Amino acid sequence: MAMHRAGAAAALLAALVCAAASAHEEAAAGLSEVWLDKAAQHQAGIRTLPAAAASAWVRLPAVVVADPRRDLSIAATQDGLIVAADKQLPVAGQAVKAGQILAWLRPVLTQPDRSDMNMDLTVAQRDLKQGRIQINRYGIDENQHLDVKLSTPTVDIVTNYRSAQARNGELTGALENPLPVIAPRAGTILRSPAIAGKIAAAGQTLFEIKAPGVLAVEAEYADDDIDADGVEQALTADGRALPLHFLGASYDSALRAHRALYDLAAEDADLHVNQPLLLEAPRERSGPAVYAVPASAVFARDGHAWVWLHQDARRFVARQVVLAGDAEDDTVLIGAGLRPGERVVTAGVDALSAAARAGQKQP
Repeated sequence: MAMHRAGAAAALLAALVCAAASAHEEAAAGLSEVWLDKAAQHQAGIRTLPAAAASAWVRLPAVVVADPRRDLSIAATQDGLIVAADKQLPVAGQAVKAGQILAWLRPVLTQPDRSDMNMDLTVAQRDLKQGRIQINRYGIDENQHLDVKLSTPTVDIVTNYRSAQARNGELTGALENPLPVIAPRAGTILRSPAIAGKIAAAGQTLFEIKAPGVLAVEAEYADDDIDADGVEQALTADGRALPLHFLGASYDSALRAHRALYDLAAEDADLHVNQPLLLEAPRERSGPAVYAVPASAVFARDGHAWVWLHQDARRFVARQVVLAGDAEDDTVLIGAGLRPGERVVTAGVDALSAAARAGQKQP
């Protein structure tokens, strides 16, 4: 019964078709055209949309994950003797604050290096003492700015004194002053390989800290033209916008998928691990414009993709197009064959094709 109705509709439309000669350039391109008056267009359910460049933004599915940076390793910045900052070193399970000094690293030097530095320190201290004697003898203000108004001997005395001060401070620090080992953020000690009284090598892990409640957003996508760095926000199911900071992206060659990771700018976003989100990501497009049209507008003929264009009030022309992939919401992307503003038929495509078959040569 349905087939009978379809055949009757096609026959009716074919009867309303008025064949006309195509323009020379369109005939050369192998285009076919159909003429329908307003009544026939209404009966066929013709609907059109103007061709417009596809949106440069796309929505990507994402998910809330535990921030992989929440587990922090704190390493020794130089060789040194581990000294407890308090009565003892922090132990596993102990809470620490951001900026808290966990331990001290007292510099460790080989005996030849220490001997050489001690000799340099002795020289610096001697020069510092002599400079102080001269400053006191001549009543020189050691804090005054050096300029051409000062006599040459005075300039030499002050310059040598300040140089001795600097060398004395650097050598004393290198020989005696320990370096602090600081917690970069609040958290809980997971593991503490550090042992008071032992010598740590530069780069050796001393503490591992777990930062509580730190979440991130992860997205996977296959398209190579997604600009992951340009994502600025995520959307929750209830429409809330969450600002994001891009952390990095990677590519899995086995899965042929990209993975991007983002930091949640709002720490009080009331989210949980595995919660789904949507990201608004820009596409990196170059070259000719790409147009998004409903999938219903495209039909196949002789192994190619075609669309019907509403050229004039009663005139429809079929044109071959080149597809550039699928978009969202049952739309397809057209990379070639359309020009801005051309009206693409989105409904009634089958009726136009049937009328063309009945009235003239097909595309």
